[in-house]
Amino acid sequence: MDETRPGDGDYGYVERLTSRGWAWEFLRRNPDFQKDLANALRGAERTNARSVDIISLPSNTVDLSRWGLLFCKLKRN
Repeated sequence: MDETRPGDGDYGYVERLTSRGWAWEFLRRNPDFQKDLANALRGAERTNARSVDIISLPSNTVDLSRWGLLFCKLKRN
């Protein structure tokens, strides 16, 4: 077996993927998306609230909406 390729058992999870899951599997492997995401995450702040990870991006970051990622503005007290 080629050592650079995953074994057949490594892909068992794909049998249970939804359409959204399949889309993510393709998107996360896209080199252009990987580059945009890396650029967007530079300077990001990560916090955790009620077991939810929150990533705050600087306002001058790369627009990831072209990849179908949605963001919301959080009210700051």
